[in-house]
Amino acid sequence: MFPPGHYGMALALYAVVGYGLSSRGYERDALSGGGIVLAYTLFPDLDGQFEFLVHRGVTHTLWFALAVGVFCVLVVASSLRHRPHREAIRGALWAFFLGSSSVVAHLLADVINPWGVMPLYPVSPALYTLDVVRATNDAANYAMLAAGVGVATVAWLAARPRRSRPSLARRLYRRLRDREPVAE
Repeated sequence: MFPPGHYGMALALYAVVGYGLSSRGYERDALSGGGIVLAYTLFPDLDGQFEFLVHRGVTHTLWFALAVGVFCVLVVASSLRHRPHREAIRGALWAFFLGSSSVVAHLLADVINPWGVMPLYPVSPALYTLDVVRATNDAANYAMLAAGVGVATVAWLAARPRRSRPSLARRLYRRLRDREPVAE
């Protein structure tokens, strides 16, 4: 897929996690995590920048997903060093999850086109593809993006705290009760 399709897949998959965080009051973490997943979801396509790497080779594997997760842990390690042990472990796991899940989202978006992916390469040369649509199909890429934005929006709106409004009858009663009598 092209970038819009990858972004859509990443948004759709992360929406579940974002919903869970937002519904528990961690809106900032949900939004920043989503931003990180979106930023890293194109990471596997960096293989096109290096002549010694084959496109959809080692960077399109689960091993690479693990490596990106470890890379993310190393990036935040210095900021976690002085935190309490439990908080540092949680932060490291969160960084690992964001990095590795962004690559997994990329792989899932690529598996729907005829070229597929070899997620266990070089251990297994098995190619996995659903052969649904070509990666170059602009309509499919933008449809995936729209679907991802839609799923993420529904998850965000569903996670928002519900502020219950009083019923119409109660509001009218309060309005009438609070009126001051007209002086004659």
